[in-house]
Amino acid sequence: MNRLGQVSNGQNRRKRFDFASLQFRLAVTVIGICAIAIAIYQQLSHWSIQTVLMMYSDQLTEAQFLTISSQLVNLSLIVMIGMTIATLAVTWLLLRPVNQLQHWIQTTATNSQSNPFTTRAMPSEIRVVAQAWSETLSQKAAIKQQQRQFISNVAHELRSPLSVIYGYLQRTVKRIPMSPSQEESLKMVTEEAERMTLILQDLIDLARAESLDVSLPQEPLILNEFVRNIANMRGKFDHPNIQLEISPIPIRVQARRDHLMQVLDHLIENAIRYSQPDLPIVIQLTQENGCAVIQVSDRGEGIPQSDQVLIFEPFHRIDPSRSRATGGTGLGLAIVKILVEKMGGTLSLDSEPGIGTTFIVTLPMLRN
Repeated sequence: MNRLGQVSNGQNRRKRFDFASLQFRLAVTVIGICAIAIAIYQQLSHWSIQTVLMMYSDQLTEAQFLTISSQLVNLSLIVMIGMTIATLAVTWLLLRPVNQLQHWIQTTATNSQSNPFTTRAMPSEIRVVAQAWSETLSQKAAIKQQQRQFISNVAHELRSPLSVIYGYLQRTVKRIPMSPSQEESLKMVTEEAERMTLILQDLIDLARAESLDVSLPQEPLILNEFVRNIANMRGKFDHPNIQLEISPIPIRVQARRDHLMQVLDHLIENAIRYSQPDLPIVIQLTQENGCAVIQVSDRGEGIPQSDQVLIFEPFHRIDPSRSRATGGTGLGLAIVKILVEKMGGTLSLDSEPGIGTTFIVTLPMLRN
């Protein structure tokens, strides 16, 4: 027990006197700056007094002593100002790792695929926090991977029997004569089976999107006609009031055609679902800072600020009670976000309750 206590005390002393800690660095730096400033002040003050005494050794008056005192005061002010500036500069330099760590944590909180944090030559406190955060991210990624695998396996196992049930219900409705109450009940069950089939298909699509290999070949696309064709098709069959604002300058990106079509189809469908038929849906295509920007705007109810952070999470719905009315599964935006990020882009939104919502897809442009 005594030996264990000695080891524990030794570890505590090593922690207390951690030479790589930020506190130790700051203390040593401040002490060093003060020592250097005092030494410089002492040398300069001695030199100044000796110079005055040598010049006025025979005629030293009270006024001359006042001059010497004034010079020493001014010298003291200069030294203190210099010490303050040096201390602030060194403190800022020593606290830079804290700011870098904060930026890295904020970035990885929203994008787990960001660059790793370099802890070389960092204070020990920063290294400990960075390591703990990295372990947290790894655990979170492992848990999410297990969840994805579980959901994918369940979806695949349930899709086949549910498809058989749905097909049997459809045949029953068409071939067997029933009373109105029986027909209504069977129709309700058929609709629920169809909805469950859609949910399972979205789950499978989500698992495929998350496991998508980013190294798969992509093709150069000119977005101007691509966006126009998709919007015209949806406007012809689903919503007659779709307004296009497309840049006349050709905008080229590198992407997979089927994935980009899935992204735009869902964003337009989402805008149609939450908009009134007589209100326009605006689709814009522009370029900004070397990126192609696609915006899909609706005039719906908007998204509350509290829900905007979670809107891209699987199964998150602003109003769960409207799930059956709107027909959504809560997985579409999660799939869209993953597909956009796999293409090297970003997906964001700008929404204001009572005015509408704009989803913004940003993709890197191809250089001519």
